Amino acid sequence: MRASDRDRCKSGISSVCVALILLSALIFSASALSAEYTVFDNATGYHAAVEIQDAESYAFVKPGMLGEKVPDKVTNVSLYYVNGTNASFEDKGRSISFEKGNYTVYFDSGLEGKNFQALYDSFYNVTLSLPAGYDVRNPLLGMVSNGGEADETDGNVTVSWTRKSYVEARFYDDFQVELLIIFGTFWIALVVVFLVPYLLSRRKNEP
Repeated sequence: MRASDRDRCKSGISSVCVALILLSALIFSASALSAEYTVFDNATGYHAAVEIQDAESYAFVKPGMLGEKVPDKVTNVSLYYVNGTNASFEDKGRSISFEKGNYTVYFDSGLEGKNFQALYDSFYNVTLSLPAGYDVRNPLLGMVSNGGEADETDGNVTVSWTRKSYVEARFYDDFQVELLIIFGTFWIALVVVFLVPYLLSRRKNEP
């Protein structure tokens, strides 16, 4: 039995709606700026590459205790045009100023306690690359803020977020994993030492 013209029309409209939704998602994802961070091998800091658009200044900030913006101390600042050529800027200590346009700003910043945080004025697609020996995927030791996904390639873990104005990740090293295993084994052994005699004594006292 052939579908009626009305059914075929409804099916066509549904297909168009689905296609528009998917296209919108791709456009929104592509329209977000990009920020890439690479953690140093010793985990004391990171190198950043952050896109800025239609701007004439850029402030180096980080989240404070209450999530507010506080100045961040950075080093090795450089600025490049979209085509990859070096751009001049005025260094004002915790910010830089330049001719209005689109750029990528590069800089180094420190990390405390293997905890990474970044705050933005607009939506960003963010990538955090960890060196070999560090991870975020054990929920007892690591943490990734909402929307973050961790993947491993050749022993290196990368965390990525799509269209976020704030991201956070707490990572750990192999030594912390070993400590967790030792700690867990100790408590399991302690439970066995105290629980097994108790269960045996109860069994003996049962009529």
